[in-house]
Amino acid sequence: MIGFDLLETKRIKNEDKLLAKIALENEIAYINKFAKQKKEKTASLWAVKEAVFKALDICEGDISYKEIELCHKESGAPYIKLYGKALKRFKNLKAEKIEISLSHQKSVVGAVVVIL
Repeated sequence: MIGFDLLETKRIKNEDKLLAKIALENEIAYINKFAKQKKEKTASLWAVKEAVFKALDICEGDISYKEIELCHKESGAPYIKLYGKALKRFKNLKAEKIEISLSHQKSVVGAVVVIL
């Protein structure tokens, strides 16, 4: 299954308020390392989580944003961890792997999630 989300960064009005709603502590800590790019990083996180919802074929409200975690390898490459109902849905799909690709510029971010 594939999920895709594209977002104009100007739609993010209050990064801290949005992060409180959608982010786990380590996601916030990661974003805070990039103070000058906080809006873009927050928008990327939002886009990733929306793309995961789409790839899992579920709607916001069926699971919490905090059941999806965006992590990064030492190389900087992103990967996803799932918890709770999101993980249960992943297992119900008999999926084995989640692939993710992110792209961001100052004004637009995009995320593609593929569940295999």
